[in-house]
Amino acid sequence: MFSGLGFLDHPGEMPQRIREKDWSGTPLGPIEQWPQALRFALNICMGSSFPTAVYWGPDLILLYNDAWAPIPADRHPWALGRPAREVWGDIWSVIEPQVREVWDTARGFAGYDEMLPMERDGVPHETYWNYSFTPIKDEYGRVAGILNQGNETTRTVMAERQRTAQIERFSEFVEQAPGAIAVLHGPTFVCQLANSAYRELVGNRPIVGKPIAEALPEVAAQGFVDLLNDVYRTGKAYRGDGVVVELDRQGDGPDRRILDFVYQPITDANGEVTDIFVEANDVTEKLSALDALRMSTEAQTFVYSLAERQRGFDTPAAIMRFTSAALGRRLKADRVGFFRAGRDGEIAFGPCWTTPRLPPLKGTMPRGALGEGARREYGAGHAVVVRDAENDPDDGNRPVAWSSPAGVGVPLLRGGQWVASLYVSQAEPRDWSADDITFIEAIAEITWDAVERVEAVAALRESEEKFRVIANSIEQIIWSTRPDGYHDYYNDRWYEFTGVPRDSTDGDGWKDVFHPDDRARALEQWRHCLETGEPYHIEYRLRHRSGVYRWVLGRAQPMHDASGRIVRWYGTCTDIQEIVDARDVLTRSREELEDAVEQRSAQLMAAEDRLRQAQKMEAIGQLTGGIAHDFNNMLAVVLGALDLIDRRSAQGGKDMTRYVEAAREGATRAAALTRRLLDFARKTPLAPRAVDVNELIGDMLDLLRRTIGEGVAVATAFEDAAWYVTADPGQLENSIINLAVNARDAMPDGGTVSITTANRRLGEGDAGEWDVAPGDYVEIAVSDTGIGMPPDVAERAFEPFFTTKEVGKGTGLGLSQIFGFVGQSGGQVRIDSEPGSGTTVRILLPRDGDAARPRSPEREQAQGVPHSRGEETVLLVEDEDRLRTFSAEALRELGYAVIEAANGAQALNLLRDGAKADLLLTDVVMPGMTGRELADRAIAMVPGLKLLYASGYTRDAIQQTGGLSATAAVLPKPFGVEALAAAVRDALDADPDAATAKRRTDQERKG
Repeated sequence: MFSGLGFLDHPGEMPQRIREKDWSGTPLGPIEQWPQALRFALNICMGSSFPTAVYWGPDLILLYNDAWAPIPADRHPWALGRPAREVWGDIWSVIEPQVREVWDTARGFAGYDEMLPMERDGVPHETYWNYSFTPIKDEYGRVAGILNQGNETTRTVMAERQRTAQIERFSEFVEQAPGAIAVLHGPTFVCQLANSAYRELVGNRPIVGKPIAEALPEVAAQGFVDLLNDVYRTGKAYRGDGVVVELDRQGDGPDRRILDFVYQPITDANGEVTDIFVEANDVTEKLSALDALRMSTEAQTFVYSLAERQRGFDTPAAIMRFTSAALGRRLKADRVGFFRAGRDGEIAFGPCWTTPRLPPLKGTMPRGALGEGARREYGAGHAVVVRDAENDPDDGNRPVAWSSPAGVGVPLLRGGQWVASLYVSQAEPRDWSADDITFIEAIAEITWDAVERVEAVAALRESEEKFRVIANSIEQIIWSTRPDGYHDYYNDRWYEFTGVPRDSTDGDGWKDVFHPDDRARALEQWRHCLETGEPYHIEYRLRHRSGVYRWVLGRAQPMHDASGRIVRWYGTCTDIQEIVDARDVLTRSREELEDAVEQRSAQLMAAEDRLRQAQKMEAIGQLTGGIAHDFNNMLAVVLGALDLIDRRSAQGGKDMTRYVEAAREGATRAAALTRRLLDFARKTPLAPRAVDVNELIGDMLDLLRRTIGEGVAVATAFEDAAWYVTADPGQLENSIINLAVNARDAMPDGGTVSITTANRRLGEGDAGEWDVAPGDYVEIAVSDTGIGMPPDVAERAFEPFFTTKEVGKGTGLGLSQIFGFVGQSGGQVRIDSEPGSGTTVRILLPRDGDAARPRSPEREQAQGVPHSRGEETVLLVEDEDRLRTFSAEALRELGYAVIEAANGAQALNLLRDGAKADLLLTDVVMPGMTGRELADRAIAMVPGLKLLYASGYTRDAIQQTGGLSATAAVLPKPFGVEALAAAVRDALDADPDAATAKRRTDQERKG
């Protein structure tokens, strides 16, 4: 075998051609480099005995198996390896939209009996095909090719057309027949066909598609349906002559008619009666003529005897030959015969009886030879009588005179048209009596009725035989049903496929051949089509004669009469097992590829998670190392200063201010470091309040310009009536300064920093894009005209320790701090940047819900550290003894009376014992009872009690211990005396009504 080309290890011509072809110059490239999906598809293609082809790549390069090779005909093997557009130029306009839709949507296409104007030997031909296009996906799930399977159905389609034409020709023949003809189907005698003469006989009532008992109830009441039952049961024909029938033709009462009729059974190949052919002649007028003969018993006996004998013949020639001889002998004439008046203008002579005195008339002659007078008489339905052609001037111009001295010609009219004549000739002059003429007219009528009857039966039998031959010559299964869905016909293919006995699946017996899993679905679809008249189209499994179920395509179309009523269903079944097998193979292969891709993706994601965790651990290591280094430096300053204070104190020194300041500076730097770390972790205890962003930014413009230097211009564009936001003003200032410094660093050659504000009202859609709750916000945008950032850098900009600056010029915490502050404040931050086009950072902060303008704290207006304003008492609750002692001494230094408690329970006991306090200053996170729980109980005991929290935790952490409102006053730890003094003063000066309302709202929300 061939190494690496195992997918071509199949017998036949095409695997060898593909293997030997040089593919290096084609869009597919060397065969050794073909993708696995193509190899897999070709392996299926080459191994299939069904015509199969593969179109690969955007150019749809064609590859196909041996069974498919006859399809391109004279284009094989040139078509191998060529684009589909070149191979199928003649039909490309038809199949290109189908192929493109499969390629674009990854959904298959199937067509049945599709007409393709295909060229063969350079000549366009009308061809028909069953074919399908199935997408082939590569390992990434993208469509890389198309699998094509199909076979030609031109012969089947043409045979079906021929069969339909045969049926239509038979219908035309019956329609043109002069007698009243109908075909009744099945045991309920449903009228499937009725010509115009029959419809006229019954008063042009709508009878096609109805049981005869329903269509003509007066006929059933007179016992004619019982006669039909006998014919259907016994298979024996019934003939009635001169039978009186009362028909309700116009709906105004019975119309008495006298009919000659025949019920002729029609059988199938097994000899079973399926239909009854009805032929009737209204002989009411004819019998009137026969009544005139009743005076002659002999004449009457002759007529009835003749009619009875005519029924024994099965060809028109035999009937005319027998009648001519009997009538000639009866009248002692010398020549009797018939001729037909063809539509082509010819007179065709039929069987003729003669005596030696006159020669027979044979062959044809033009109608013009009859003479204008005779043609006019015949067309009007009048007999032509010649008594003495030689001596009577009028008789000499008549046609019979050309061949005999005397004679009578009787026209036969059907549907008002002259179709034939009976002629009687005499070798010498004869005075024809009125009785003679009436007698000849009667014989002509009953004879031509017999002729038309046998012609109609023969035509029906011939048409049915042609239909059977056509149906059995088609490779597909053909079946037919009544309008109600009763199956009564299958061609030989059905019995060959299923192996069931003939007629065993008539009615609803066909359901037993269906696969149990498909039976209900097929029946539901069939009933739907019967109710709506829609075409039947479904795939299901039928039991093959081998016992194995095979997939078939079932299709059926209704046949309608002139009024649109369904009179029959004709259907087919096509074996599509190989197409279904190919589809299943492709489906399983696609699922296996998808499973492999899913497993590999999971492995890659797991590896990515491990890598991310390793990077986090490395970053944490760097962070802890830096923190330890900085804290050691700060602690060295504090410890050194304290040690010097101790030494100088022991030596009696008094000026220790510089040592105290050094220790304070070290502690302050340590507090700042912890605050920056909390900012980074989004755990900074914030002090949010209503902030006018326009005023805040305007007040810090001088600071910004000094900070970023003279080489960078600062521009602003403020919203005229910008809303107030709820935020920590100090953190907001730091964030804007940080962004301005970053913008300056991104413009080494100078440029412009732009700061803008704008009101934003976000609905559900916009809020979802920003990942915030719907509502009102203020947007603060800081833009630069600098170098910008590529997408990968912008995506990581908020990551901690990520920086693009040189060593020593940035910690990588700035944007992380901003991200943490904005997130804690209920807002969002975004970066928009493009290399060479600058960067814009947008901060979105929630609008303050308390209307007006922010209050200006007194501490901002007063000079120095704020003190107590009289007799003001603070209830101080702190579980850390040293911090509680420091805070109490500081408060007393500021002029406040202080009541100390180590926990919430102790504080409540003091209040119960009558302790009076103006302000509750409490830690938030304490053992036993949280600060929030203590505050709720204390305020309930002491209405009007002011509240101030102190905490080193974040609001996120505080929420886990009971939660605080967004506007609750919080003093961040660690704090100095000045911060403590300012916070206590602000809390005592707060509006008591507003504070109470806020607490009530917070309690309701919590509840």
